[in-house]
Amino acid sequence: MTRRWRTGRGRLAYLALVLVVMLGSVPLVIILTASRTVLNPAFYSQSLNRADAYDRLYTEVLPDPAVGALLAGLPIDSSLITANLRTVLPPATVEAMTDEQITRVVDYLRGNADDIELAVDLAPIFDNVSGLANRYIAGELGSGTTYRVTSVAAFTQDVLAAINDVAAGRPPTSLPAIELTAQDTDRVLPLVLDRVDRDTRIRLEPQLRALLRAGDVAGALALLGPQLFQGDEQATARLRQALHGSTLDLGVRLSDLRDQPAITAIDRLHDLTHLLVWLSVGLVLLVVAALVGIVVLAGRQGVSRARAGAGAVVAAGVGLLGAGVALRLALPNPLRPLAGPHSPLPAGASAVLVDFSRQAYRTVESDYLRVVGWTLVAGLVVGGLSLLVSLSARWSATGRRRRLATALALAVPVMVSVTWTAFPGAAAESRRLCESSPSLCDRRYDQVTYLATHNAMANSEDRFLGPSQDPTLVHQLDLGVRTLLVDVHHWTPAEQVATYLATLPPTTRAALEPLTRGAVSQRPGVWLCHDVCQLGALDFAAALGQVRGWMTRNPTEVVTLIIQDDEVPASEIAGAVATAGLTAMVATPPEDPHGRWPTLGTMVDSGRRLVVFTEQQDLPGTFLRGFYRYATDTPFDAKQPADLVGCPRNRGTAGADLLLMNNWITAAAPSRHAALTANAADALWKRAQRCRTEQDRAPTYIAVDFSTIGSAQAAVDRLNGLSTHAGFGTGR
Repeated sequence: MTRRWRTGRGRLAYLALVLVVMLGSVPLVIILTASRTVLNPAFYSQSLNRADAYDRLYTEVLPDPAVGALLAGLPIDSSLITANLRTVLPPATVEAMTDEQITRVVDYLRGNADDIELAVDLAPIFDNVSGLANRYIAGELGSGTTYRVTSVAAFTQDVLAAINDVAAGRPPTSLPAIELTAQDTDRVLPLVLDRVDRDTRIRLEPQLRALLRAGDVAGALALLGPQLFQGDEQATARLRQALHGSTLDLGVRLSDLRDQPAITAIDRLHDLTHLLVWLSVGLVLLVVAALVGIVVLAGRQGVSRARAGAGAVVAAGVGLLGAGVALRLALPNPLRPLAGPHSPLPAGASAVLVDFSRQAYRTVESDYLRVVGWTLVAGLVVGGLSLLVSLSARWSATGRRRRLATALALAVPVMVSVTWTAFPGAAAESRRLCESSPSLCDRRYDQVTYLATHNAMANSEDRFLGPSQDPTLVHQLDLGVRTLLVDVHHWTPAEQVATYLATLPPTTRAALEPLTRGAVSQRPGVWLCHDVCQLGALDFAAALGQVRGWMTRNPTEVVTLIIQDDEVPASEIAGAVATAGLTAMVATPPEDPHGRWPTLGTMVDSGRRLVVFTEQQDLPGTFLRGFYRYATDTPFDAKQPADLVGCPRNRGTAGADLLLMNNWITAAAPSRHAALTANAADALWKRAQRCRTEQDRAPTYIAVDFSTIGSAQAAVDRLNGLSTHAGFGTGR
């Protein structure tokens, strides 16, 4: 086989065709990459998820002081808004609002819009506020009494008065009752529907007619009530006024960034989008034609067709790689300046947006480089196989033993490498873990520090109003929390709700009172609530069942419950533990409060890994023990960061073996902004050292609000000797 080009013209023609392949491949791959990324809505959703943008909205954006400044004009404390915003603005709503921004971006890039304006329509938030209120107002309607009326006119008048009560957030104490004929129902129905819009009238009329005809006035009002009651209209109206409508302008438009090279490139893509399909087809035909020409030319010149084509493909890959490097240098991330001091966005929002843009850039780069890599691999494989075929004659001339030795020398290391990669666990030593670490197994329970969550049940994922946490109980455990501080109650009676509301500041009371008026006033059983069950509740036994499921899935973890039990008998608490199937997992504390606790390894090996304390009740001989016989705690009424510096003893006996460091700030409501400071790793570490000085021991439990904000876990890890110092010095 001839290995050289027969003529110089043949070589020049080959080089020219290779150049055509390179020049056609670069724009073709750029177009394909753009179609898979910046012109694809899924590209943006994936980048947001990789940047953890939805979680960081609640842990970084809402705690930002700038958000508090935005809400300063409202008639209630801004911390009450930010604490509850995840409840009225759940992730599903955030995703829907984000999809709106993604649609704007993609519409622009596809040539359907002239500019990108990043602004958020907050109407879904207002709808959620009303929906949340409606959830609490409809429940009481079915539990009131009824009284008989003798005329349709009196019935109509009293029903309209009841509708007025519902619209104002007051479930009526009693409802009129009368047997209506079909004609009577037709006379009453238009008056009942008079206060809703036409579309709602058409939608509700058949159901309301049937309910009134059957004498079910409570059912009719429960159906109509959510259409009339809109929650705290005054606060909503002021928020709309502060935002000049329902739109929050993020202050970023594409036209403001057009001096950035990357934005100029986006503009060009916007201008050429309608031509991309035809341009792609033309480039594909050009590259294919050039490759066909190379193969034909190589055959005429007596050169290996496969190697000639492979050489062109490799050259195209090298050209693509060079073009990618050039584009990366020429088109830096245009959103990176938003992280600077002159950013128009709050610091938390700009950090999330910049991280999102980094993830997006990485996705574009990886997609582009993947095509480059496969191009180079394809060219090298085809060329290598062709070269191997040409060497086969020489290979067959060598001795059989030499060939076998060469094959083994190549195969053995390859097989070992593949086996090691595929089955890494086979070569690794199994490790005994306790609290996810082998070094804690030999420590006693009282020698370890645990991250604890204050009011762990009051979380926004379970739709509590006034939440202290964001994740559910199980999700808190997933994120490293090992001690849950919870409150158990019987369902809050109406008179106790009124007493609780009377203790609140006037503006806070005005905001919360409409949301408690319509709640069902009596439910049996034991509930996890905070102050008022009408503002959020979890069935205690069901919640314990979820904890049991998590512990079953995580057999090396030790969990502690500290239960505030002001009004629930110990027998009911123990009964819920048994109902949840936790009896075999419960550990019994030592009889002597100063007795020796087992090691975590012993607890894990025995399966008794759940420690249950109650605050008020102590039942020696059972697993239920009074927490303050074994422990002391620090004050829990901090109003400002200065209150979280020292480590004075609050409850419990001096010299107790366990110490609960209460480390949260609460004014009108649990504060996300305060958690950003209170949960900083440096601050927690320094306060823990004060506990060593003032109480002669490090904290056993560090309890915080909003455990996903800040870096409390880093401080706990450092106290346990596990820290890599991540999160220290950052203030987050």
